[in-house]
Amino acid sequence: MKQKQLSILAASLVAAFAANVASAGQIQSSSSAIAHEVIVNDAQTVAAPPVSYRFAGDVDASLVAQTFQVQLVLPASPATIKFNSAGTASAITLVDNTGTLIPATNYTVTTPALSTDGKVLYANITVKAGSPIYVTPAVRFNDTSVAGSAAATVAGLRTFVGDVKSCENGVPTLGISFKHFANVTSTSQADDVSNINSANEHKRFGSTNDGTLFTFPTNISVKLAAASTNLARVDASTQNTKFRASGAAVAPATDGFVSTTVANLGTVTLSQDANGSDSGSNAVYSLTPVGTPASAGITTPAAALANNNGAVEIKNFNVVVTASQGFALNSTVWLSTTPGGTAVGGATATVTATTGNSVTLTSTTLTAAQLQAPLYVVYTVPGTTTIPSSTFSATGTLAKAPDSGTTYLNEQNNSCTRSLASLVGSVKVDVRNYATSKNGGWTSYIRLINPSETNVATVYGQLIHSNGTYGGWGQIATLQPREAKNMSAAVIDPLLTTAPVDNGTGYKAAPDLTITDNGGLGERLRISAEGVSALKVQNYLLNGSNGNFIEASSAQGVDFDVNSDRALDAQLNDQDAQRNIAK
Repeated sequence: MKQKQLSILAASLVAAFAANVASAGQIQSSSSAIAHEVIVNDAQTVAAPPVSYRFAGDVDASLVAQTFQVQLVLPASPATIKFNSAGTASAITLVDNTGTLIPATNYTVTTPALSTDGKVLYANITVKAGSPIYVTPAVRFNDTSVAGSAAATVAGLRTFVGDVKSCENGVPTLGISFKHFANVTSTSQADDVSNINSANEHKRFGSTNDGTLFTFPTNISVKLAAASTNLARVDASTQNTKFRASGAAVAPATDGFVSTTVANLGTVTLSQDANGSDSGSNAVYSLTPVGTPASAGITTPAAALANNNGAVEIKNFNVVVTASQGFALNSTVWLSTTPGGTAVGGATATVTATTGNSVTLTSTTLTAAQLQAPLYVVYTVPGTTTIPSSTFSATGTLAKAPDSGTTYLNEQNNSCTRSLASLVGSVKVDVRNYATSKNGGWTSYIRLINPSETNVATVYGQLIHSNGTYGGWGQIATLQPREAKNMSAAVIDPLLTTAPVDNGTGYKAAPDLTITDNGGLGERLRISAEGVSALKVQNYLLNGSNGNFIEASSAQGVDFDVNSDRALDAQLNDQDAQRNIAK
């Protein structure tokens, strides 16, 4: 019997709790999304969106007038964020429980005021005696549906949202809180110390007083992608003056090899990722703004004529392409709407004797359609000068035009830096005295070092048997910039499991994946790296029977990396790795 009574009591408590929560006050903020790019300084003011709060209690002024104070409170940090103006009294309205505006003749609103620090917007509302009983009404701030009303404005947002970052951006979110003080008698700002009242809505159990005022998505992003199939490689048979394919053609959009003199390094594209509004308007900040087709694309003058019509006020679009070892003399780099196609928008650069490792492709005439379609980074060589075996990266920047006046700075730029395709086959090392895991005495320990400060090295290995046949191959490591890794033959050998399909004319076919002790004749391990222009490989031999340990790194060959008379870092060894991994 007691158990049954306890169960009934528990159910009653749950029901009471649910009823309290259901009747608790609730904030109903209609947050506004504003493009991150258009927030330019702390002096800039933005109109606040409507914020409503539904009361849990009723307002009964049928016999006696009821006066209460309502407040909107901005976060304490950062200090720069504050209400710049309080708006008009007519923009603070009451709504009944059906969503209908309560007649303004039934209540009065004092002139909205701000706290000394600008963090709190407050006003007193008096519901006149003789008014109907309003069941769970709502108060609404910044209601501009009433003729002649003006919303409050907020300033100090630039410190809050910060800079538009390269490539990836979060969505800064600015919160807002609501407070209600019942039975106030003063028009000064009420607080939780001097105005304690059990009827204060924001103090009711289960009330939801915190909401979102603004979100700041980054509307536009710059996306770069490297060519990923059939990459172009430097052809040694032409004295490194032309390209050759690294495999079979897959798709023009992703293939790096276009012809013996043309390589596709990758693409750069502008993407409309969000639909935040332009500052001070409901127009979406867009590359193709509604109602302003003339300002789509790069057609705005150097000084932007409008600040908030939704158009992206573009000064230019530029792509800086960097080659780790430089470009071929008299080569040309440009942007095209097709793989290997002609230059568009004047975005082209020619490499001269004074050109460094970077070229800048700038356009002031690209259309909105061209900006949002993939633009291919085309690298064309003359076929008569040496092609350095470079890795490539690019930084794309959508630069904004300065404002025509002095109130605001130009909109924030969008940019991103990513790796493009490298010229494959630039790093090939033969470990000549490689002792496999099957050798009875000695075994190899290979140390791999990525000397690049910026690029990731994808490292492959392939066994070459002493009879000249190719063995299995496979990826053996991925090295971050400056990373080093030690790998034993017992770790490497099980990774060499892929049989080469085509060994190439003049090379022994019939790949042998078997790893055996071949009587000490010695295997070779060919190591190739993609994504970098240099890789350091050391070979240590350990004799398991007597513990002897020696370094045999001198008995290996490195590929000449940049020109025909020296290897990178003056490591002057024979270039015996004349081809890449036989896949």
